[in-house]
Amino acid sequence: MRLHSMIVLLASALAASVAFAQIGRTGSQWQTAQGNAQRTSWVRTDDRIAVPALSKPGFELQWKVKLGNRPRGGHGLGQGVTATGVTIFVPMSLVTGSSNTVYGVDNDLGYVVWERQFGAALPPPGAGCPGGISAGATRIVPLNDTVTSPPGFPPGGGAVGYRSLLGQPGEGVPAEGRSSAPGSPAPSPPANTGRAGRGAAPATESAPPQAPAADRIPGSSRRTDAQTDAERRAEASGYGFLFRPSGVVYVITSDGMLRVLGLPSGKDMQRPAPFLPANARWSSPIAVGTMLYAATAGGCGEAPFAVWAIDLDTDPKRVMSWRTNGGPVAGAVAFTSDGTLIAAIGAGRTTGDGKANALVALDPKTLQVKDWFSQPAADFVTGPTILRYGNKEIVATASRDGRVWLLDATSLGGADHGTPLHVSKTVLGAGAVVSADALATWQVAPQAASASAPAVQAAKTTSSDDATWILLPVAGRLASGMPSTNGTISTGAVVALTLTDSGGAPRLDPGWVSHDLAAAATPLIVNGAVFTLATGAPAIAGGRGKPAVLHAYDGATGARVWTSGKTMTTSASPGSLWVGYGQVYVGAHDGTLHAFGFNDERRHSNER
Repeated sequence: MRLHSMIVLLASALAASVAFAQIGRTGSQWQTAQGNAQRTSWVRTDDRIAVPALSKPGFELQWKVKLGNRPRGGHGLGQGVTATGVTIFVPMSLVTGSSNTVYGVDNDLGYVVWERQFGAALPPPGAGCPGGISAGATRIVPLNDTVTSPPGFPPGGGAVGYRSLLGQPGEGVPAEGRSSAPGSPAPSPPANTGRAGRGAAPATESAPPQAPAADRIPGSSRRTDAQTDAERRAEASGYGFLFRPSGVVYVITSDGMLRVLGLPSGKDMQRPAPFLPANARWSSPIAVGTMLYAATAGGCGEAPFAVWAIDLDTDPKRVMSWRTNGGPVAGAVAFTSDGTLIAAIGAGRTTGDGKANALVALDPKTLQVKDWFSQPAADFVTGPTILRYGNKEIVATASRDGRVWLLDATSLGGADHGTPLHVSKTVLGAGAVVSADALATWQVAPQAASASAPAVQAAKTTSSDDATWILLPVAGRLASGMPSTNGTISTGAVVALTLTDSGGAPRLDPGWVSHDLAAAATPLIVNGAVFTLATGAPAIAGGRGKPAVLHAYDGATGARVWTSGKTMTTSASPGSLWVGYGQVYVGAHDGTLHAFGFNDERRHSNER
């Protein structure tokens, strides 16, 4: 008995020492496309990536791995999501491929932990309708746009990249946490149902395994109403580590089925559930609370222009939809801090009470219209991005002509449903277009900005004493009078607009402009460093392609602090740019996944 106690104490001490030795790599998880429920593409904290660090040597390609995905039209790899605490100390990225494939990739080495190929028949790709998986995966995200640290670790450092090998007695290895109230019990994680490493046969479709404990994954019929309500409240609170493990990722396959896949194995943790019309083209899905949402556009697979929701807590899973009866849904849907769903609708002919050239606010449980804004002159082409400005939540979106529209989230268009807070002047020259379906936004305290930031120096600040930026990716030449921060723009750029106060109302003014970028993607922001991706162009018969290039800028000044140069040799998949635990990832059109970061004892080059 005494020997057993000593062994337990020794194992606990060893586990603790390993955990704290590895605790240095922290940072926020990237749990859904554009990072969070507000779709800002902004990671506030990361212990490795920051402007001063990027200004010195050391940030470089850590590894690249060729995944087996076959591109379909312009679609290749989707934007990944990240998870940690899944296989002992291994953080992972979960990446979808357009050829109906999902990959679990070790973030440290680029090792393919598992690969899941789905057997649904794929139609020939057509113009605007590539077929296959058309967007990335998602995990459950909180509404408050923050990622909290687990108990016992200092706040403000983001999520911990590594966890202790041992949990509490009888709890097993800690699994990735689903949001839950502090102090909730931590049941053991779902069993690892298998693992297919690189070189092993991909996991094939099969009947889902026996469900783990019923209060573990949304959709289990043994959950009580009280448990469900408590978890919904906890989702909004933002707590989410070492409490109630979910251990799953949500993926939609080309047959329109929602798949709930186990993070360690890629196996089905629940029965696949019908969700969208087969062969539709859908936007990046997002799971909030016990619901998962996506939007369909393009008329692919006979799918209407609509917002869809599926209840993860029912069995069989209940599906709802709201049809625009007008224009297509632009980009992905976003959420305000109180859970209201916001969708942008492009131009189109309306029928009945249909919506076009509009933004709509939908009830998240019923998808009933709560509020709307519409303007005949607006043709919205980006999904909504939601930011806080003083004591307001503001919805930002861009129209085809390059203007950025700002709306009050609590009253989208005022009493007449047609009055915005502000509309910027266009940044586009003749023939130029908005090049991506999303904006990005971030805020920085003025005292943290560089003294050489004239745009920040001159800007009036908000009541919260923050400088706020909105980033717009464009293709083509810019309008005359735009800043020439980094040289002449001929093919495209990312334009940074400053949000300032003008007589008590918000106003957008040009701040800085990136270098010339071929097919600029929606940028992402980490600790005030703005990463922009020129996706380039794939090779075509009789011509050479243009490889992707990743750049990093000081977000307050527009000064470039790092570039990948000629590291990547092929074009990137549209939107395949994400970050997690101190590394930035780019998915290439040919299926090659690149990871950029700083070398340390847990990262080794592993080029394949």
